[in-house]
Amino acid sequence: MYMVMDPILITRMELTFKRDMPGFDGARHFVVEPVGEGPEGVFGRLICTDTVQMQAGGALSNLALLVMSPWILWREYEVEIDEVIAENLGLSSSEDVMLLVIVHPQEPLTRSTANLYSPIVINRRTGIADQLVPLFSEREIGWSVRTPFPSEGDD
Repeated sequence: MYMVMDPILITRMELTFKRDMPGFDGARHFVVEPVGEGPEGVFGRLICTDTVQMQAGGALSNLALLVMSPWILWREYEVEIDEVIAENLGLSSSEDVMLLVIVHPQEPLTRSTANLYSPIVINRRTGIADQLVPLFSEREIGWSVRTPFPSEGDD
């Protein structure tokens, strides 16, 4: 079991998911790239390079999600990577692991939320990834699919 707790700055990387991203049939190949100026950043854009079938029907050829490293805003965030996930992604140590969470952006950005319940787990050496879907409820895990961004002064 691996505990992951280090914030990262996002750099460009190609990702291959072990299975379709939940909710998006056929979504397995992605590129993550920093948002904004410079080679790396706090926020990234997760761009699917596959044509995706939506569960509600219809095809989508331009799926892009906003992502970030959770520890930049939630220092107390903890995720346990169990042995099954570690083996499935080829993780050999906690240094191999990179976690990203999907951000649901709002205007202003401080009203945004993030999916801390089911983060994206990435093997930073190989680019193999999967979205962690816990066996327990949001209440049992302690994090929500729509966790609010902390207000100024929150620690």
